[in-house]
Amino acid sequence: MNKLTPQNAEQEHMIQILLAKMQGIDIEYFQNEKWHNSSSGWLDLRFNYRIKSHELPITREMWAMIDEEWKWVAKDEEGWIYFYTDEPYISSSKYCWNVYEGDWSKSILAINADDIDWRKSLTRRPEGV
Repeated sequence: MNKLTPQNAEQEHMIQILLAKMQGIDIEYFQNEKWHNSSSGWLDLRFNYRIKSHELPITREMWAMIDEEWKWVAKDEEGWIYFYTDEPYISSSKYCWNVYEGDWSKSILAINADDIDWRKSLTRRPEGV
């Protein structure tokens, strides 16, 4: 049998969804006018799927108002949002982000990050902002 390859954008999208599912990346499906977490082990081709974003909901317009020195943002285990000048890592205590060098600052922005896993929340400042 020949190797199967996607024949269109829809098939390529579903392959990415299947790979995400197999690699333990969160996906969501659209039903009843909203997105739901997909926790089952199967996919239904009647639904629309997407890879769940864990990036913090900071728009380009918001980034434009934040000093350019702040290149990263992340949420800690308690839900606090922090900005960083250098890329942070999860600390050895495993409940917050830390940096080897550079500064950090607690955010004063009202960001709804309730549905975002703090361990996957690291978000980089968009290019050109």
